[in-house]
Amino acid sequence: MSTIYQERFDVGEGTRQWSVGARIFHHPQLHTLAEHELMFAGHSEVDGHLHVERIGAPFHVVLISVEGTGVVTDGETVLTLGPAQMAVLPARSHSGFRSGGEPWRLAWFLVNDVPEWGMLAGPRASVRPLLHAASLYQIVSVLCAEARLGHPGFAGQALLLAVDMLRRALASHDDGTVAERLLAVFEPVRHAPGEDWRVDVLAQAYGVSAAHLHRLCVRHLGATPQQLIIRQRMRRARELLVAGAGNVGAVAEQVGYQEIASFSRRFRRHFDVSPGELLQALKRAPAELPVG
Repeated sequence: MSTIYQERFDVGEGTRQWSVGARIFHHPQLHTLAEHELMFAGHSEVDGHLHVERIGAPFHVVLISVEGTGVVTDGETVLTLGPAQMAVLPARSHSGFRSGGEPWRLAWFLVNDVPEWGMLAGPRASVRPLLHAASLYQIVSVLCAEARLGHPGFAGQALLLAVDMLRRALASHDDGTVAERLLAVFEPVRHAPGEDWRVDVLAQAYGVSAAHLHRLCVRHLGATPQQLIIRQRMRRARELLVAGAGNVGAVAEQVGYQEIASFSRRFRRHFDVSPGELLQALKRAPAELPVG
């Protein structure tokens, strides 16, 4: 059942917006957004009026400001959002954003309220600096353009890059819980799954011994470090397959497997579907994929 929430969405005639959604009834639609627990991604060129406000929405909002200045609201609190800054409006809050009286360019994401994006949760909206805001904006612009042109393969590749940049930006500011810090240690595996990742190297990055990292991972994440390495590789493999990054053999090599059979067995154990079956499902009905 859908969650009921209150929303104000007021856009003036001078504001232009481009977006891509995850659902089959969105236009344009890109099913790979759902693989990353994203509802929408888009960008806006505000010249005049824009006012968006929500109460109790079941999703997070991330804003990437690149030019001009806007305003983020959290109840009665007002925060300025300027160039090279990122705002996080957590799910189920009373928060919003509006134009500040000058031209404003921003990219934005609507993110599902799920554990995978737990770093976005919190009681209050926040604004933080973002070093590569312009690059992330351009990638989102390419994502929307390729989706409008009906090029899901190119759009999928742009989405992978956008999500990677967003995760890195969030990780650089997140000092969260032990579990979140542990997950951040394994995030590089997802970005470079083909490298020879060793538990002792990851333990050194976290500042503990390999044995202590093992205990921490089992206690806080319910899996061993080696299992978490495999999990990251399999998640990346699925993302690459869905994004059209190559056939089974090419993707297997990209995530560190020399033998296709070994990769396929591991993938099936992880998602209960083989990589070949996933590609076949994509060809038959790209909007409806095996969940796995």
